[in-house]
Amino acid sequence: MATKPFFYRSFRTRSLSWLDLNWQEVRKAYAVFINDPSQGILHILAAGRGSRWQNWVEARLARQAEKLAGQPIAIDLETLRQLPETTLGGAYAAHILGHGYDPEGFVTVESRDSWLQRRMAISHDIHHILTGFDSSPVGEFGLAAFVWVQYRDLLNLFVLSHVPWFMVGHPHLIGKTVRAVVQGWQMGQQSQPAIAYPFEQNWQTPVTEVQRELGIVG
Repeated sequence: MATKPFFYRSFRTRSLSWLDLNWQEVRKAYAVFINDPSQGILHILAAGRGSRWQNWVEARLARQAEKLAGQPIAIDLETLRQLPETTLGGAYAAHILGHGYDPEGFVTVESRDSWLQRRMAISHDIHHILTGFDSSPVGEFGLAAFVWVQYRDLLNLFVLSHVPWFMVGHPHLIGKTVRAVVQGWQMGQQSQPAIAYPFEQNWQTPVTEVQRELGIVG
């Protein structure tokens, strides 16, 4: 039987019932995340959907991004790829196309009609550009620390709960992983709320300028 991550084993679900999570989806998320991260993420998103925790997160982020409320987001990769890679749009297109990602890969059926949930899902890869963290496991942990500090959400806490097990399995990456998490945490504390940044209006803006505006310092 596979060993469960510390976060999962250390708490009884009944003691955390006030979070109002779907614990069946939490179990599914932990069961598949190591071998299929994308599926694990979809399960953990389902675990939090409609919960008191997620409602608190979204109410907080909606206040931060109130000026963007209801604004649609259209991603045209063919147009963005024509921009210099030093710009937000050009760097984003290179990142998405280079990895073969779908910009709306984590936009679920349930979140498609919510301006905030859709923005949260699409922003993940934009945050990669703004923070400089790559898509390796270490980079994802660093980014999760950044977003956790900003959002205080279940998804990024779930990702971070795998850090100890990753380091046990990859002892040569312990130092690099710790540095990435610490850096992401500090960047998240120093930065202005990234969810409130109108990236769709600033595709042609240099990445360095966006970073300065948000106060993101690597």
